[in-house]
Amino acid sequence: MSGTRPAAAHASTVYERRELAAIAARWDARADSWEEALQDPDCHLQEGEAYLKFERLLKRCVAGRREFCAGNGVIDAGCGTGLVLAGVIERFAWGMGVDISPGMIAVARRKQLPKATWVVGDCFQLKRLERPAGVVVSRGVLLSHYGEEGGLEFLRAAHEVLVPTGFLVTDFLNAEARTTARHAPGDKHWFTKLEIQSLARAAGFSQVVIRGRVADRVHQVIAEA
Repeated sequence: MSGTRPAAAHASTVYERRELAAIAARWDARADSWEEALQDPDCHLQEGEAYLKFERLLKRCVAGRREFCAGNGVIDAGCGTGLVLAGVIERFAWGMGVDISPGMIAVARRKQLPKATWVVGDCFQLKRLERPAGVVVSRGVLLSHYGEEGGLEFLRAAHEVLVPTGFLVTDFLNAEARTTARHAPGDKHWFTKLEIQSLARAAGFSQVVIRGRVADRVHQVIAEA
């Protein structure tokens, strides 16, 4: 017990202070085994089929605005090894994966996805990395990694890089499931729906829809620019 609490507190500090080198090193260490780890049914990202639900929601959003997406680009913020981008890039004019981890980007590049570019970069600086996009996606509860202040900053960065009718699809740890989830990290921020809606509107988004059941560990967000 005493050995786990300091590590959790340190992890929170690393993200909230945005110590990018330390964050990159953590994900570099996981890069080569990341996709294999996701296949494990006990992987925390698979609890409640969160990964699958995110992919299904994103594909429905893209299918519902087929012409818009075909004429615009998509940016995957915190793209990891590029799994999410690989599933939707054919529906877009171009795609860009951004991740702070050189190791993750190296794995993503091996996929050789047509129309895709991969950038080692800061997801809080999206506007500096690429021209305006129609859609920004971010799977991996990035909001919960960075907390309220960092979450607002990320949402602003996403809003700034979107064209006026674009949208964001992302996710977060659901506060209502914190005491019942099998994987409940103490070093992440658990948000309520109202908190996320408030942050997204403060970031400039006009409409914010939250998807997920009360018991779901992870909820999804669709935010319209």
